[in-house]
Amino acid sequence: CYSALLCEHNPPARAAAGRRHSLFIDGEGRLWSCGSATDSVGVLNEGLLGHGEGVTQLNTPTRLPSALGERAVSVSAEDRHSLALTGGSSGWRRGGGGGGRLGHSDTQDQPQPKKIEAFAGQRVVAVSAGRIHSLALTADGAVFAWGEGERARLGHGEDLSNQLLPKKIEVWSRE
Repeated sequence: CYSALLCEHNPPARAAAGRRHSLFIDGEGRLWSCGSATDSVGVLNEGLLGHGEGVTQLNTPTRLPSALGERAVSVSAEDRHSLALTGGSSGWRRGGGGGGRLGHSDTQDQPQPKKIEAFAGQRVVAVSAGRIHSLALTADGAVFAWGEGERARLGHGEDLSNQLLPKKIEVWSRE
């Protein structure tokens, strides 16, 4: 799937590998994806590829619609969702929303990239997509986690509940 990007004469500057899909950022900051939105038992993860409803497989990298409006600078991909960071320090996500892993206050799937509104007014400097949760770091040193809280994976102490919105991990706020 990488060779199709090279044919565009704009090779990728960044890449991320999910379980069933790959993401690329080209030299102009545009997002590309390829892979499958259907798992090994046939369960569809609508939106995993970021091209909207009905797009379930892309055999070669295909540029995403320019919904971001900004240059992408970093990507992270996992089993059921992806995160992107733009030059304007905004976090964007797409894919399966189970457990709140997308951070948009519900568990709905997101078929196209959508800004994480909880970070409005903050400068996000890094994002990471876990299998069923997500993380973000801000320029002021804060760390946020959201998604499924089981097994203490979010770092919120005794609160093991699912977080539908990014929630600051307080352990670093006390220092």
